[in-house]
This record gives sequence, C-alpha cells and structure tokens, in this order.
Amino acid sequence: MSFEPISPSSAGRAGKIALLVLPFLAGFLCMLLSFVPFSRIFGVEVAPAFGLIAVYYWAVQRPDVFPPYGVFAIGLFYDLLSAGPLGLWALVYLIIYGVVVSQRQLMIGRTFSLFWLGFLVSSVIAGFLGWVLASLYFGQVLSPGPVLVQMAATVALFPLFAKLFEQLLQRLLVQG
Repeated sequence: MSFEPISPSSAGRAGKIALLVLPFLAGFLCMLLSFVPFSRIFGVEVAPAFGLIAVYYWAVQRPDVFPPYGVFAIGLFYDLLSAGPLGLWALVYLIIYGVVVSQRQLMIGRTFSLFWLGFLVSSVIAGFLGWVLASLYFGQVLSPGPVLVQMAATVALFPLFAKLFEQLLQRLLVQG
C-alpha cells in the first residue's frame, strides 16, 4: 500500500493564490479609483489618495503578501496616469510602506482607533513628502491646500476601505 501526499483542495490552492494577488489588485484598483471625477459628484477638486489606503492597510495586516515591488508598481502607475513627476508617488508609497512595516507591531491586535490614528500619521507624512517633493520638482513652493484636502478626505474614507479589505481578507483566510 502506498500513501499519496495530502494535497490541498482546489479551493485551498485558489484561496492561497488569491491571497497573493489580492493586495496588489486592491491597491491597483484603489489607485485607479483616484482618477474617478469626484469633483463632479461631490464638488471637491482633489481626489482622495485611495492607493495610500491600500498600501497602509496591507503593510500593517499582511506585508508578507504585498512586497515593496508591488507598492512601487502601484505608485509608478499612479505617476504615469496622473502625468505628474515620474516616481514621486512611487517613492512616497515606498517610504510609507517601509515606515509602517517597521512599526506594524504597534498596531497588530490593537483597537481600530489606533489603527486609524496610525493611518492619520502616515497620511500626514505622505502628504508632506509629496508636497515637498513636488515643490522641489517644480522649483517653487506649491500651495499646501490641495494636499491637506486630499489627505483629510483620505483619512475620512479609511474606515470604509479598511472594513472592505478586512472582509476580503477574512473570506480568503477561511478558504485557504
């Protein structure tokens, strides 16, 4: 009698593959969402930094399935589509990712309020870095107003996206 190794079910394999793809796909879709013309819907001039939400969430929850090259790719796609300084948001996202991953133990297993506060701090850092780098690129001090509005809207929308990502992650973990 020979024993065959027990292999995971097809659903289990699909769940593991989905878990490896989900963070990048979520980040990419969030980045694309930044180009929806919300100014026509809500009367605001600046779209929230949806990609930053995904970068932060996955850096805290599962950096093992969202490597830095995925973060870089999302930032680079944003830079290309926005026709802004090439590499600006790719660099900002990588810096935020690195800081968050290095400090993620402070947020694991804590309250959602602390998780959200961490995102607020990350958004302030990202907004400041983006503003400084763009000002350097354009050779003039840009108005910080649009960045402040963008980051405020991003922080306000974070709980909605965090809940969505959490539900997706839980469903994948149950399948895997």
